[in-house]
Amino acid sequence: METIKMRHDIPAWAKQRVTLENHSFLEVHQLHRQGGTQIQLSDLKELKGWAKSHGWPTPWFGFKDAFVVKLFESHETFMLALSESGVTIHIPIKEHALTLEMLKALDGLYEEREDMGALGQRPTGWGSLVSELREIRRLVEAGVVVKIAGTETVLTTWQRFYSWAHGRYHMLEDGYDSWIGDDDS
Repeated sequence: METIKMRHDIPAWAKQRVTLENHSFLEVHQLHRQGGTQIQLSDLKELKGWAKSHGWPTPWFGFKDAFVVKLFESHETFMLALSESGVTIHIPIKEHALTLEMLKALDGLYEEREDMGALGQRPTGWGSLVSELREIRRLVEAGVVVKIAGTETVLTTWQRFYSWAHGRYHMLEDGYDSWIGDDDS
């Protein structure tokens, strides 16, 4: 099985499978143009056979790209492929809530310290906190609306996420080498 990934890598729990009953062609097509779809192609040999039997292009090189272009060509090709070809599409969930329990866990990681005697205290949970915050950031970047429990705060853009994260965990930016906006570290 071949997978064409989303632009923003999000965890499996934050993805939902596209069904003809619950998702419109226009909604999924728009998400695809924005890099918000994960497409799983069935066995390529079988898929090529299916595509050929339906008059779809089956080039030797670039078949996957040609198949996806045809898939999103129209409402009809989209419906046909989803119902008959074995292809599955996943898109981000629409909304996620950071519960009070989740926030308490994040805050605990921020406050976690190791006593180093005369040298003072050293944060020990910041690596895990940065990792968790990156996951939240990726959700926002993928278009998931993130609501913060107990507040009116709704994260819908990178800027809103950054303002919230920096406001809540302000020492991270200057006190930790790895930052929530950097996926390379």
